[in-house]
Amino acid sequence: MTRYEAIFRRKSVRKYRWEELDPHILETIEHFGGDEDCICPDICVKWKIFRDTDRNIKGLFQVKAPYYVVLYSEIKDDYLVNAGCLMEQLSLYLHTKGIGSCYQGGAALRHNEETDLTPVMIMAFGRPAEPLERNREDFRRMELKKLIRLHGTFGKVQRKLLEAARLAPSAMNLQPWRFVVTENRVHLFVSKPVRIGYQFQKNLKLFDAGIVLAHMMVTAEELWFDVEYQKLDRILEKDFQNYFYVGSLLILDESEKI
Repeated sequence: MTRYEAIFRRKSVRKYRWEELDPHILETIEHFGGDEDCICPDICVKWKIFRDTDRNIKGLFQVKAPYYVVLYSEIKDDYLVNAGCLMEQLSLYLHTKGIGSCYQGGAALRHNEETDLTPVMIMAFGRPAEPLERNREDFRRMELKKLIRLHGTFGKVQRKLLEAARLAPSAMNLQPWRFVVTENRVHLFVSKPVRIGYQFQKNLKLFDAGIVLAHMMVTAEELWFDVEYQKLDRILEKDFQNYFYVGSLLILDESEKI
Protein backbone atom coordinates (compact mmCIF):
# COMPACT_ATOMS: atom_id res chain seq x y z
CA MET A 1 0.00 0.00 0.00
CA THR A 2 1.17 3.53 -0.78
CA ARG A 3 0.65 6.70 1.25
CA TYR A 4 -1.78 7.84 -1.46
CA GLU A 5 -3.88 4.69 -1.04
CA ALA A 6 -3.81 5.21 2.73
CA ILE A 7 -5.61 8.56 2.27
CA PHE A 8 -8.74 6.67 1.25
CA ARG A 9 -8.56 4.06 4.05
CA ARG A 10 -6.98 5.61 7.14
CA LYS A 11 -8.98 6.37 10.28
CA SER A 12 -8.02 7.49 13.77
CA VAL A 13 -7.27 4.49 15.99
CA ARG A 14 -8.12 4.80 19.69
CA LYS A 15 -7.56 1.23 20.91
CA TYR A 16 -4.14 -0.41 20.78
CA ARG A 17 -2.35 -3.65 21.48
CA TRP A 18 0.54 -3.37 23.91
CA GLU A 19 3.26 -4.90 21.76
CA GLU A 20 6.70 -3.81 20.67
CA LEU A 21 7.22 -2.29 17.24
CA ASP A 22 10.13 -3.09 14.96
CA PRO A 23 13.11 -0.91 16.02
CA HIS A 24 13.65 -0.04 12.34
CA ILE A 25 10.19 1.57 12.19
CA LEU A 26 10.89 3.57 15.35
CA GLU A 27 14.19 4.75 13.88
CA THR A 28 12.40 5.76 10.66
CA ILE A 29 9.92 7.82 12.68
CA GLU A 30 12.67 9.67 14.52
CA HIS A 31 14.29 10.64 11.19
CA PHE A 32 11.11 11.04 9.17
CA GLY A 33 10.77 13.65 6.45
CA GLY A 34 13.13 15.36 4.09
CA ASP A 35 13.00 18.51 2.03
CA GLU A 36 10.62 16.84 -0.41
CA ASP A 37 8.09 16.29 2.40
CA CYS A 38 8.21 19.85 3.75
CA ILE A 39 6.56 23.02 2.63
CA CYS A 40 9.19 25.00 4.57
CA PRO A 41 12.52 23.11 4.42
CA ASP A 42 14.31 25.94 6.26
CA ILE A 43 12.34 25.26 9.46
CA CYS A 44 14.21 23.02 11.89
CA VAL A 45 12.10 20.15 13.26
CA LYS A 46 12.71 17.15 15.48
CA TRP A 47 10.76 13.98 16.30
CA LYS A 48 10.88 12.28 19.68
CA ILE A 49 9.17 9.05 20.72
CA PHE A 50 7.82 8.42 24.20
CA ARG A 51 6.46 5.15 25.53
CA ASP A 52 3.39 4.95 27.71
CA THR A 53 5.62 3.81 30.55
CA ASP A 54 7.49 7.13 30.40
CA ARG A 55 4.37 8.83 31.88
CA ASN A 56 5.28 12.07 30.10
CA ILE A 57 2.01 12.70 28.25
CA LYS A 58 -0.94 14.41 29.90
CA GLY A 59 -4.13 16.15 28.82
CA LEU A 60 -7.83 15.95 28.07
CA PHE A 61 -9.20 13.12 25.92
CA GLN A 62 -5.82 11.42 25.85
CA VAL A 63 -5.85 8.10 24.01
CA LYS A 64 -3.95 5.37 25.84
CA ALA A 65 -1.36 3.94 23.51
CA PRO A 66 1.97 2.11 23.79
CA TYR A 67 3.79 4.89 21.90
CA TYR A 68 3.54 8.63 21.36
CA VAL A 69 5.53 10.74 18.94
CA VAL A 70 6.08 14.46 19.51
CA LEU A 71 6.94 16.84 16.69
CA TYR A 72 9.09 19.79 17.80
CA SER A 73 9.69 22.83 15.64
CA GLU A 74 11.42 26.16 15.69
CA ILE A 75 8.95 29.01 15.53
CA LYS A 76 8.99 30.71 12.14
CA ASP A 77 6.37 31.79 9.63
CA ASP A 78 4.21 28.82 8.62
CA TYR A 79 5.76 26.50 11.23
CA LEU A 80 2.33 25.16 12.24
CA VAL A 81 1.34 24.49 8.63
CA ASN A 82 4.68 22.80 8.03
CA ALA A 83 4.24 20.66 11.16
CA GLY A 84 0.75 19.52 10.13
CA CYS A 85 2.01 18.63 6.67
CA LEU A 86 4.86 16.53 8.08
CA MET A 87 2.86 14.75 10.78
CA GLU A 88 0.03 13.75 8.43
CA GLN A 89 2.56 12.25 6.04
CA LEU A 90 3.99 10.30 8.97
CA SER A 91 0.49 9.10 9.89
CA LEU A 92 -0.06 7.89 6.32
CA TYR A 93 3.33 6.16 6.33
CA LEU A 94 2.48 4.36 9.57
CA HIS A 95 -0.81 3.19 8.07
CA THR A 96 1.08 1.56 5.18
CA LYS A 97 2.96 -0.46 7.81
CA GLY A 98 -0.21 -1.64 9.57
CA ILE A 99 0.25 0.84 12.44
CA GLY A 100 -2.62 2.98 13.72
CA SER A 101 -2.35 6.56 14.93
CA CYS A 102 -4.43 9.31 16.50
CA TYR A 103 -3.72 13.03 16.92
CA GLN A 104 -3.69 14.26 20.53
CA GLY A 105 -4.68 17.90 20.14
CA GLY A 106 -5.46 18.37 23.83
CA ALA A 107 -2.34 16.64 25.14
CA ALA A 108 0.92 18.12 26.37
CA LEU A 109 4.26 17.04 27.81
CA ARG A 110 4.73 16.90 31.57
CA HIS A 111 8.42 17.60 31.09
CA ASN A 112 9.99 19.21 28.05
CA GLU A 113 13.74 18.79 27.82
CA GLU A 114 14.11 20.66 24.52
CA THR A 115 15.24 24.26 24.91
CA ASP A 116 15.52 25.51 21.32
CA LEU A 117 12.43 23.87 19.81
CA THR A 118 8.74 23.97 20.74
CA PRO A 119 6.48 20.88 20.89
CA VAL A 120 3.74 21.39 18.29
CA MET A 121 1.67 18.18 18.27
CA ILE A 122 1.56 14.74 19.90
CA MET A 123 0.35 11.64 18.09
CA ALA A 124 -0.47 8.28 19.67
CA PHE A 125 0.49 5.20 17.65
CA GLY A 126 0.88 1.43 17.81
CA ARG A 127 -0.57 -1.84 16.54
CA PRO A 128 -4.38 -1.47 16.51
CA ALA A 129 -6.77 -3.44 18.72
CA GLU A 130 -9.64 -2.30 16.45
CA PRO A 131 -10.07 -2.15 12.67
CA LEU A 132 -7.25 -0.15 11.11
CA GLU A 133 -9.19 0.92 8.03
CA ARG A 134 -12.58 2.11 6.85
CA ASN A 135 -14.38 2.13 3.54
CA ARG A 136 -14.66 5.23 1.39
CA GLU A 137 -18.37 5.58 2.20
CA ASP A 138 -17.63 5.62 5.94
CA PHE A 139 -15.86 9.01 5.78
CA ARG A 140 -18.04 11.75 7.28
CA ARG A 141 -16.99 14.65 5.10
CA MET A 142 -18.64 17.54 3.28
CA GLU A 143 -19.27 17.29 -0.42
CA LEU A 144 -16.51 18.77 -2.54
CA LYS A 145 -18.78 21.40 -4.05
CA LYS A 146 -19.31 22.90 -0.58
CA LEU A 147 -15.58 23.34 -0.06
CA ILE A 148 -14.56 25.12 -3.24
CA ARG A 149 -15.07 28.35 -5.13
CA LEU A 150 -14.24 28.26 -8.83
CA HIS A 151 -12.51 30.94 -10.86
CA GLY A 152 -11.95 29.55 -14.33
CA THR A 153 -11.43 25.96 -15.39
CA PHE A 154 -11.75 23.08 -12.91
CA GLY A 155 -9.51 20.41 -14.42
CA LYS A 156 -8.81 16.78 -13.62
CA VAL A 157 -5.62 17.67 -11.76
CA GLN A 158 -7.44 19.98 -9.35
CA ARG A 159 -10.20 17.40 -8.88
CA LYS A 160 -7.71 14.69 -7.91
CA LEU A 161 -5.92 17.00 -5.48
CA LEU A 162 -9.14 18.26 -3.88
CA GLU A 163 -10.82 14.88 -3.53
CA ALA A 164 -7.82 13.73 -1.49
CA ALA A 165 -7.94 17.01 0.44
CA ARG A 166 -11.64 16.51 1.21
CA LEU A 167 -10.85 13.30 3.12
CA ALA A 168 -8.22 14.90 5.37
CA PRO A 169 -8.78 14.68 9.15
CA SER A 170 -9.17 17.83 11.22
CA ALA A 171 -9.74 18.83 14.85
CA MET A 172 -13.26 17.81 15.87
CA ASN A 173 -13.76 16.87 12.19
CA LEU A 174 -14.74 20.49 11.49
CA GLN A 175 -13.04 20.69 8.07
CA PRO A 176 -12.09 24.36 8.57
CA TRP A 177 -10.65 24.74 5.07
CA ARG A 178 -12.03 26.19 1.88
CA PHE A 179 -10.41 26.31 -1.55
CA VAL A 180 -10.43 28.87 -4.33
CA VAL A 181 -9.56 27.06 -7.55
CA THR A 182 -8.09 28.69 -10.66
CA GLU A 183 -6.67 27.21 -13.83
CA ASN A 184 -3.28 26.33 -12.35
CA ARG A 185 -3.57 27.03 -8.63
CA VAL A 186 -5.41 25.88 -5.54
CA HIS A 187 -5.61 28.63 -2.90
CA LEU A 188 -6.15 27.40 0.67
CA PHE A 189 -8.12 29.31 3.31
CA VAL A 190 -9.18 28.34 6.85
CA SER A 191 -12.01 29.69 8.95
CA LYS A 192 -11.29 32.55 11.33
CA PRO A 193 -11.27 31.63 15.05
CA VAL A 194 -13.89 32.99 17.42
CA ARG A 195 -12.84 35.17 20.36
CA ILE A 196 -12.90 32.49 23.09
CA GLY A 197 -9.65 30.53 22.92
CA TYR A 198 -8.64 32.51 19.83
CA GLN A 199 -4.95 31.59 19.70
CA PHE A 200 -5.48 27.89 20.52
CA GLN A 201 -8.12 27.66 17.79
CA LYS A 202 -5.95 29.48 15.26
CA ASN A 203 -3.01 27.17 15.98
CA LEU A 204 -5.16 24.07 15.43
CA LYS A 205 -6.62 25.48 12.21
CA LEU A 206 -3.16 26.22 10.82
CA PHE A 207 -2.01 22.72 11.78
CA ASP A 208 -5.12 21.34 10.03
CA ALA A 209 -4.17 23.38 6.97
CA GLY A 210 -0.88 21.50 6.91
CA ILE A 211 -2.73 18.19 7.08
CA VAL A 212 -4.84 19.02 4.05
CA LEU A 213 -1.76 20.20 2.15
CA ALA A 214 -0.12 16.86 2.91
CA HIS A 215 -2.98 15.01 1.22
CA MET A 216 -2.61 17.15 -1.89
CA MET A 217 1.18 16.81 -1.98
CA VAL A 218 1.04 13.02 -1.55
CA THR A 219 -1.54 12.87 -4.35
CA ALA A 220 0.64 14.97 -6.63
CA GLU A 221 3.64 12.73 -5.99
CA GLU A 222 1.65 9.53 -6.58
CA LEU A 223 0.03 10.74 -9.81
CA TRP A 224 3.12 12.50 -11.21
CA PHE A 225 1.80 16.04 -10.88
CA ASP A 226 4.38 18.71 -10.08
CA VAL A 227 3.19 21.21 -7.48
CA GLU A 228 4.88 24.00 -5.56
CA TYR A 229 3.75 25.62 -2.31
CA GLN A 230 3.62 29.41 -2.42
CA LYS A 231 2.41 32.26 -0.26
CA LEU A 232 1.14 35.06 -2.49
CA ASP A 233 1.03 38.61 -1.16
CA ARG A 234 -1.79 39.59 -3.50
CA ILE A 235 -4.03 36.85 -2.07
CA LEU A 236 -3.32 38.00 1.49
CA GLU A 237 -5.15 41.21 0.67
CA LYS A 238 -8.30 39.48 -0.58
CA ASP A 239 -11.40 39.11 1.58
CA PHE A 240 -13.01 35.67 1.55
CA GLN A 241 -16.05 35.66 3.87
CA ASN A 242 -14.98 34.50 7.35
CA TYR A 243 -11.79 32.80 6.20
CA PHE A 244 -8.14 33.80 6.09
CA TYR A 245 -5.52 32.87 3.52
CA VAL A 246 -2.91 30.20 4.30
CA GLY A 247 -1.09 29.47 1.05
CA SER A 248 -1.38 28.19 -2.51
CA LEU A 249 -0.36 25.15 -4.52
CA LEU A 250 0.88 26.01 -7.98
CA ILE A 251 0.35 23.21 -10.51
CA LEU A 252 3.39 23.25 -12.81
CA ASP A 253 3.39 22.27 -16.43
CA GLU A 254 6.44 21.16 -18.40
CA SER A 255 7.31 24.69 -19.50
CA GLU A 256 7.38 25.94 -15.88
CA LYS A 257 9.76 23.31 -14.52
CA ILE A 258 13.25 24.47 -13.65
